Amino acid sequence: MVAWTLVVLGTLASKTLECLSYGSTKSALWLSLSDSCGRRYPWRVRIFLWLIFSTQALGAGLDHYAQLVVNDSRATPRDGVRMTYLGTNGYQFEFKGHALLVDPYFSRVDLLSVALGSRIQPDAARINDGLRHLASGNCRTDAILVTHGHFDHLLDVPTVMAKTRARLVTSASSVDLAKRAGASSGEAVKPGDVRRIGPWKIRVLSATHDRLFGKVPFDRPPSEAGLSAEATAKAGPPQRAADWICGEPLAFLIEVNGQRIYIDSGGTPMQLPPNERVDLAILGMALPDSRARLHAALERLHPRYILPSHQDDFFRPLSAGFQFGSLTDFPFVQRECAQQNRSRLILLDYFKPWTLPAAVNPKSQTPNPEDRDHGLHGWH
Repeated sequence: MVAWTLVVLGTLASKTLECLSYGSTKSALWLSLSDSCGRRYPWRVRIFLWLIFSTQALGAGLDHYAQLVVNDSRATPRDGVRMTYLGTNGYQFEFKGHALLVDPYFSRVDLLSVALGSRIQPDAARINDGLRHLASGNCRTDAILVTHGHFDHLLDVPTVMAKTRARLVTSASSVDLAKRAGASSGEAVKPGDVRRIGPWKIRVLSATHDRLFGKVPFDRPPSEAGLSAEATAKAGPPQRAADWICGEPLAFLIEVNGQRIYIDSGGTPMQLPPNERVDLAILGMALPDSRARLHAALERLHPRYILPSHQDDFFRPLSAGFQFGSLTDFPFVQRECAQQNRSRLILLDYFKPWTLPAAVNPKSQTPNPEDRDHGLHGWH
């Protein structure tokens, strides 16, 4: 999911950047934009953009919520379903030598390149570094699932496919984008499809993308506006952020080792998850639309564990550490999750694996009290 910034930044890409000044510590920043007639943008837009650019100075890190952060200790058994957070909405799931990737994105294109409509491309060094963090013996990556086609979900996928030899499973529009960007293949799926890949059973579900001012960001690239379907199909590789269109958003229900994991990248109250109990619900929480559906989504999923996702500043390099995006509202998420007294809210840090505990009673799917106490002490 691409956050609120993208529609605004996409429309401003051709405008004149009057001033962009950073202090020596980058804690002070002023931004003013104008069009060719010298007319300033409305104060709401200017304040909004200032908030986005100043996120590094104002955003909080995970240290504020250390009691919620979980990761494996050295004594944690390795025979369960192990997951690793890759940043943005990216995850690796591991089970008995098999791995599954979701939305892997390591390049972390900077905001200014997006704002100015500059050409963007995968960062090979950052991708290699991310994959080195994930290297674990003879673990084989079976597939890459992608929720939708925005650059912060799909940009790195062709490169990751080439390095891991994993198959791509995503919507037809995202398969088209990936192939235009250099992917050798891709398996187009739609809601209702089921794929069995290695030990993974993957159900494809409908999803929606969060709206900005009533519109899905980058739903269709400006360069292709007004073109026929045939002409669009012959378009060249995506070069700018706006070329990585959303397409059809998907969610996935992953079943493995008798456990069920639901994952999406956000959404709206108009499309809720299935009314089925899961062990872990990974829910995109970057924008107000996602948060507005949170209560209803949790009422349907009844998860043992809740992992809010897509909350970090995805313009910030992974090496700089986790920082909440300026448009997230984690205190609100905490309050909503607190109403689910049979669910436990957790957070993950970059590249620090955590093994999903087995349910004490699979029918009730209530978290083990010992796991809860253990987790409150950090699970280090």
